Amino acid sequence: MAKKRFRPAWWAVVLVLVGVGTTVGLGIWQLQRGLAKAALIEHYRTADTMPPRQVTSGAWADPDAVQRGWAVGRFDADMQLLLDNQSRNRVPGYHVWTPLRLPDGGTVLVDRGWIPADGDRSKLPALPAPTGEMRVEGYWKPLPRPGMRLDVDNCAGGPWPRIVQYPTVEELRCLYGNFVPDGILLLDPGLPGGFARDWAAGPEMSPSKHYAYAGQWFVFALLILGIFVKFSFRSPE
Repeated sequence: MAKKRFRPAWWAVVLVLVGVGTTVGLGIWQLQRGLAKAALIEHYRTADTMPPRQVTSGAWADPDAVQRGWAVGRFDADMQLLLDNQSRNRVPGYHVWTPLRLPDGGTVLVDRGWIPADGDRSKLPALPAPTGEMRVEGYWKPLPRPGMRLDVDNCAGGPWPRIVQYPTVEELRCLYGNFVPDGILLLDPGLPGGFARDWAAGPEMSPSKHYAYAGQWFVFALLILGIFVKFSFRSPE
């Protein structure tokens, strides 16, 4: 019996290059997401060891850190935002952003947590907010940014509350005035007046699931290579 030789077909080489490149790329992407979430969890832990800073109209959030922050003001329940496309345990929903009006005329955006979306997106949830002057404390961090920003106008007019897609600080200042600090205050889970909040330990924060997904993609890449090698050894014609 003639000895088989490694003689892959040209089309098989192309398919393997595309398949392995895609699966390895997806694996690296999931690995990077896991590492980013692990780093973010460490930022939260570091913030818990530091004294909180006062968030004023001129404050800005350190892009490389999470800090503890506090502010005193009154919630404006008439001009709230719903950050769209926010899932929790695979349930679609929103994050509720409520403006806190400061005594000096500035406005701090407070993320009061997650709420589920109605099956009919034209029906927006009720968003009750505490009344009267109060001290709000939580994690002070940069505004969230999407992997890909959609071409939407978050400053466009319309009824309140408004559904938004990752607004920039410029868009927030368009809505609330020029004295809006660059960042957002995540309301502490222990404080009243919020919704579902588990900023540093929620299911969406776990890096382990991203590591598991990365491992699966790398295994797929090895399987593709294994199948390619097995069927590329052919008997000479």
